[in-house]
Amino acid sequence: MGFVVLGAWLLTASLGLYLFVIWMRHGGLRQRTAGVTRLPIWLIMGHVVLAATGLAAWALYLFAHMQASAWAACGVVLVVASFGAMMLFRWLPSPGRHAQGSQKAAERHFPVTAVVAHGVCAAATVLLVVAVAGRSI
Repeated sequence: MGFVVLGAWLLTASLGLYLFVIWMRHGGLRQRTAGVTRLPIWLIMGHVVLAATGLAAWALYLFAHMQASAWAACGVVLVVASFGAMMLFRWLPSPGRHAQGSQKAAERHFPVTAVVAHGVCAAATVLLVVAVAGRSI
């Protein structure tokens, strides 16, 4: 079951990387200083770095049989999910939001299907991590 979690985590990470590339290509880093994007760099990079850290902890659990790493991955993935939820709520459209002159915020270029797929895979990953870590007691 641990390798199913790994597969789910890698799929989630791939979709997240796709969204990150779109954000970068549409000037996400440049826009943060101009106040156009609603996704602060600390939130995006924290999400990415913590997700990679959790994935590494899960790999340690799988390949080095370190039980403590499963619990570390469990804790980290919950923080990653909360950062993801913050980004989702900042991304959701509302009247007048993201309207900074003629420039369109980088996150407005995200395909809705990619955001939904990333979120669904992330939710499945969180549930699987918690379930498998809980079984390892």
